[in-house]
Amino acid sequence: MDEIKGTVSSIRFSNEKNGYTVCDIRTEDNSRITLVGVMPLLVEGETISASGEFVSHVIYGRQFKVSSCQRYRPAKEDSILKYLSSGLIKGLGPATAKKIVNKFGEESFNVLQFEPLKLTEIKGISAEKALFFGEAFIERENMRSIIMFMNQFGISSNIAVKVWNLFGSQAEEEVRRNPYRLSEADIGLSFSVCDRIAFFLGFDPFSIERLKCALLSLLSISVGQGNTYTPKEGLIKRGVRLTKVDEELLLNAFDALLIEGSIYVERQFSDRVYTENLIEAERYIARKLTELNIKKDDYWVSECDSLIEDYQLEHKVELDSIQKEAVECALTQGVSIITGGPGTGKTTIIKALIEIFESKGLETILAAPTGRAAKRISETSGHEAKTIHRLLEVGYKIEEDSKPLFMRNEDNPLLADVLIIDEASMLDTIMTDALLRAFSWEGRLVLVGDADQLPSVGPGRILSDIIESEKFPVVKLETIFRQAEESQIIKNAHLINQGLMPELEHDVGDFFFIPKMNSMDVITCITELCASYIPDKYRLDPLKDIQVLTPMRKGDTGVDNLNIVLQKRLNPEERSKPQKNYGSVVFRLGDRVMQIRNDYNMTWTLTDEQGDLTQGLGVYNGDLGIIIDIDIKSELITVKFDDNRICEYGFDALDNLEHAFATTVHKSQGTEFPAVVISLFAVPEPLK
Repeated sequence: MDEIKGTVSSIRFSNEKNGYTVCDIRTEDNSRITLVGVMPLLVEGETISASGEFVSHVIYGRQFKVSSCQRYRPAKEDSILKYLSSGLIKGLGPATAKKIVNKFGEESFNVLQFEPLKLTEIKGISAEKALFFGEAFIERENMRSIIMFMNQFGISSNIAVKVWNLFGSQAEEEVRRNPYRLSEADIGLSFSVCDRIAFFLGFDPFSIERLKCALLSLLSISVGQGNTYTPKEGLIKRGVRLTKVDEELLLNAFDALLIEGSIYVERQFSDRVYTENLIEAERYIARKLTELNIKKDDYWVSECDSLIEDYQLEHKVELDSIQKEAVECALTQGVSIITGGPGTGKTTIIKALIEIFESKGLETILAAPTGRAAKRISETSGHEAKTIHRLLEVGYKIEEDSKPLFMRNEDNPLLADVLIIDEASMLDTIMTDALLRAFSWEGRLVLVGDADQLPSVGPGRILSDIIESEKFPVVKLETIFRQAEESQIIKNAHLINQGLMPELEHDVGDFFFIPKMNSMDVITCITELCASYIPDKYRLDPLKDIQVLTPMRKGDTGVDNLNIVLQKRLNPEERSKPQKNYGSVVFRLGDRVMQIRNDYNMTWTLTDEQGDLTQGLGVYNGDLGIIIDIDIKSELITVKFDDNRICEYGFDALDNLEHAFATTVHKSQGTEFPAVVISLFAVPEPLK
C-alpha cells in the first residue's frame, strides 16, 4: 500500500451523502495527483495524508485510490483563505473569507470556533451573522472530528457519517459513553467491531451494555440464518464463548433485555427466545390459519365434481385424479396446500382454480413472493400476478424508524375472496403475517409450492411448517407429466429429492455434467459456457438468459470471484461504455445486477404494451436487472429489471446493488432461467 501527502488544490466531485470525493492535491515537489475515494467534507487548502494504491482508469488516466486518510487543518494564511473560501460555511464566500484572514490571520480558525463575536469587528458582519458562522464552523469541525475519531479504529468514513447523522454533535461523546450503540440498526456495526472500539476506549468488559449487545447480536445472527427463535441455553453458551465472561453475568444481561422488552420468551416453551415482532407474527399466523380453515361451504362441496367437469369440457383438458383432488381441496377448504416438484402440474391447477372461482363471481388474486416468480406465473397461467409487496402496497409511507408500512392491512384489507400464492416455499414469517393481516377472515387461502425447495431467506419455513403440523389439508403432486418427463433436469431433480443419484451420463438433452479437477478449470469452463458455447448452440443472450449459480460467496468458484471473471469476459471495459467505480466494485453499462436489500421507498416506472406509464414504490431483495444507463454528470445509474420496471440509483445508493452474472443458489430461489450453469466444486460440508 502506498502513502502520499499533499495540499488539496481542487475538488472535482464530492457526494456529501456518502463522502465519495474526487480531488487534486499538490505534493511537496509540486506534483499534481488525482485522488478518488471516500473523503467526506474535504476542503480546498487542507493537507491530507492518504493510504491506498495507484490505478489506471480507462478514461481518466492515473489516479490514487484512497483506502484511508488523515487530514490536517491549514496553518498558513493562503491555505486558510482557500479553506474558508471553499463554501464549507453557507454565506461565507471568498470576499468575506479574505476579510477574516486579513483581520485575524493564522488565528482565524480560533476566532470562528471560540470567539465568533470578534467577527463583528469586520464591517458588514452583524452579531447574528457572526454567531451563525461560528456555529456552522463548529458543526463542520465536530463532523470532521467524529470522522477522524472513527477512522482511528479502522471504521470507514461512510460509517462515521452514519454515526454523525444518528448522534449529531454529541457523536463522539455517545460513542465514548457506550460504543455498543454502534450496533444499532441505523449503523449496524457487528459486535466484534464494537468490542474492538470499546477495548481501545478502555470500556469495562463486564459492563451490562457489552453483554446485552453480545446477546442481541447473536440473536440477530440466528434470525439472519432463518430462525424465528433461538434456544436460551444455546444463546447463553454462545454468549459465554463470545464475551469470555461467567454465565451468571450473561443471565443478568438476559434478564435486563427481557425487562426492557428487547427480547421475548414464550411462556409455553421457556427456553425459546424471540424478538417481539417474530413471536407476535407466529401467533397471528397460527390463529388466522386456524380460523380460515374451519369454514366450509356446502354449495362448493356438493357442486365440486360438476364444476371440475365443466372446466375440463370448456378448456379441453383432462386432470388426473391427484390434480382433481387438489382442485377439490381448494374449492371446499378455507386453507389448502398444494405441493409438488417440477413438472407435476401445479400451474395447471392454478389456472383451473382461477377459472372456476371467477366463473362463480369470486374475486381471485394471484401473487408470488418475488417479481420474477410473479412474472413467470403470469406468463404460464395467463392471469395477472403481483408480488406480495406490491399486493400489500408497501412503501407508500415510511415511519420515522424506517420500517416498511403495508397500506393493505387489517384496517384496509385486500378486496379478495380467494388468495392464491405461488412459490409459497419462499414465504417467511414476517411476509406471511403481513399477508394474512390484509386478508379477509371469510376468504379462501391456497398455498402452492415445492416443499422440497430451499426454505425462505427470511426467518421461518412457513410452507414446510404448515405441512408438518398436519392441521391443514395437503395434496402432494407426484406424477411427472409427459412434456416435463422429457426433461432430464426434471428427472434428476426428482431423483435427488428421493435421495437417489442423478443420471449424469447423458450428453444430449437439457442436462449436462462436466467434471473438472481444479478450481481454475471450473472457472475456465463456466466462462466458456456462458460466453460462447451456450449462446452459440441455443441462441441465448449471455447477459439476460444465462445464470451462473454457486452455493458459496467466497473462494475461487464463489459468487464474488465469478462475478469479477464473468464481467471481464461478458461485459469488458470499453471507452464507449460509461462505468462507475464504487469501492472495489466497477458498475458498467450492460452489467447484470441484483438488488440485495428491500428498499420500500424506491420509485420505479413501468411502461406497458399499450405505452401507458405506471409508477410505484418498492424494489426488493433478489430483483434482477441490467444497467441500461450510467449518467456520470447526474450521478445516476438506471437499471431495467427482469419484470421491465425501471429504477434510477443515485451514486450514494449503490450499496443496494451487486453484480449478478453469478449468484448464490439461495438468492435465485423461485426464479427460472432459459439456461443455468451451476458450480459444485469444493462445496462446504454443511451445503452437501
